[in-house]
Amino acid sequence: MADPSLSPAGADPSLSGRCSARTKRGVCRAWPVRGAVVCVAHGGAAPQVRAAAGRRLAFAEWGRSFGEPAPDADPTETVLREIRWGAGHVAWLRERVRETEPDALIWGVESEVTRGSGEWPGVDVTKAAKANAWLVLYGQERDRLIKMCKIAHDMGIAERHVQLAERLGALMADLLRGVLDDLDLTDEQRRVAAVAVPRHLRAITGTLGGAS
Repeated sequence: MADPSLSPAGADPSLSGRCSARTKRGVCRAWPVRGAVVCVAHGGAAPQVRAAAGRRLAFAEWGRSFGEPAPDADPTETVLREIRWGAGHVAWLRERVRETEPDALIWGVESEVTRGSGEWPGVDVTKAAKANAWLVLYGQERDRLIKMCKIAHDMGIAERHVQLAERLGALMADLLRGVLDDLDLTDEQRRVAAVAVPRHLRAITGTLGGAS
């Protein structure tokens, strides 16, 4: 079976166009190996060329997919999602810090050099007072989480969620009052409903507030 990377169907003109090798008749016009600049007859089958072509294609694919706008991205949900991720990262990093020996949090290896020859071959290790990598990452992620929370506060996200919950609660209360009126309840049943309905509404509102 023919290698699709060597055929016109497998070529990617946006990456490589035609083979750039020069011959006695001029520039070669054959299709190059996909992701490369030369065809199989002019070195395109060489392992190093194939490897470079693979890296070039991977980078091109990354460039096409990385940074593309998400469809219907909502600023509020984006900030809240980042806060949830940040809180998860902080919790995970906090555990890594707790698992680290106290001395290792402020004292560690600064450099390590391996000597394979000389009078005393071996490994030269230099230690110094420095923050452990887990501790540094923990601090950075905490700062980022606080920053995202401030952004949410400045956007008024929390206040809007409260207002939304209040409006939803009012709508549900109106709905339930309409249903109770249609049921033609007795005075005793209405007294029970007057206590039970607000209690259940508060429970639902609290659940919705926690989920947000």
